[in-house]
Amino acid sequence: MEVVRNIHRISKDVNSIVTVGVFDGVHIAHREILKRMKREKEITGSRTVVVTFDPHPQEILKPGEKFQILTTIDERIELLSEYEPDVILVVNFTPDFANITAEVFCREIMMGKIGLRKVIVGYNHAFGKNREGNPEKLMEFARKYGFEVELLPQFLVEGVPVSSSKIRSILNEGNVKLASKLLGRYYFINGVVVKGSGRGKELGIPTANIEPNSRRKLIPKNGVYVVKVTLDKRSYFGVMNIGYRPTFELDSERVLEVHILGFNEEIYFKHIKIEFIDRLRDEIKFSSPLELVRQIEIDKSKAIELIEREFSVEEVSNLKKI
Repeated sequence: MEVVRNIHRISKDVNSIVTVGVFDGVHIAHREILKRMKREKEITGSRTVVVTFDPHPQEILKPGEKFQILTTIDERIELLSEYEPDVILVVNFTPDFANITAEVFCREIMMGKIGLRKVIVGYNHAFGKNREGNPEKLMEFARKYGFEVELLPQFLVEGVPVSSSKIRSILNEGNVKLASKLLGRYYFINGVVVKGSGRGKELGIPTANIEPNSRRKLIPKNGVYVVKVTLDKRSYFGVMNIGYRPTFELDSERVLEVHILGFNEEIYFKHIKIEFIDRLRDEIKFSSPLELVRQIEIDKSKAIELIEREFSVEEVSNLKKI
C-alpha cells in the first residue's frame, strides 16, 4: 500500500477503482465501500485508490466553528489500510481546492491525475464546490466521460442512519456503546500520559492523566467510562473520568484521567490508547474525598462485572491482580 500526500505525485492508471470522501471515523458504511472495492479488485485486478482529505473540509469551510474530528489523518490512514487499498491519496483541503467544481474535480483530478475505470461511493455522496456533485451529477459525468459508478445504499443500526455527523452527536451525548455499533469498533483516543496533580495516588487510586494527540479530537461527554487501555503493546482495562473534578477545585480545562485496573507502574510520557466500552455515570461533585473514593470503588466493581461479562477469560486475566 502506498500513501501519497501530494496530488501531483500520484501515478496515473486508467484501470483504477476510486472512492472519494473524508472517511472520518471509518465507520461501518465506509467499511462496506472498502470491502466492495477489495472484492472488485479480486475480480478485475484493478488498482484501488482511496481519496481522502486533510484537514477536514468543515474546518476550512466554517473556520469560525470549533469542529471536532473522529480520527486524525494518521488514525484514518491506519484504519483504511486494514482493507489493503493500493493507494491512499491524502488531498490537502484548502480554500482554493474547495472552489473546484464537481465536473473539474471529476475530469482533471479523478480522470486526469488518478485514472478512472469505476467509482464506488455512498448513496448520498457529494463533492465539488458547494457540494454540487451529487449522485445524479456523478452518473451524468460517467456517461459523458466513460466510467462506471456504483452507489451503496444507506446503512442503519438500530434504526439510526450511519454517518460521521451522527456518531459525533452520539458521542457528545456520552452514548459510546451505540457509537461503537455505528463505527464497527470502539471509539478511541490516542495520547500521552502527562503529570497531573497526584491526587489519585494520594487517595490510593492512582490515575494516568492523558493529553490527546490532537486538540481537534472529539472527547465524549463528561462522565465515568469503562475503557480498554493499550500501553506498550499490552492491553488492560480501566475506569476513566472525563471532566473538571468538581469535588476538588474546578479545573479550567477538561481532564482525562484513567485508573488502570490491576496496574500500578510509572508510565509518564508513554503513548497510550483509550477505547471506550461503556458509560457508567455522570461526573458528580461529592461532599468529601472519602465519599468520592467509595463511589470509585463502586465504579470499579461495576466495570469489572461488565468486562467479565463481555470479554474472554484470557482478555480479563489482568483483573485477577486486583
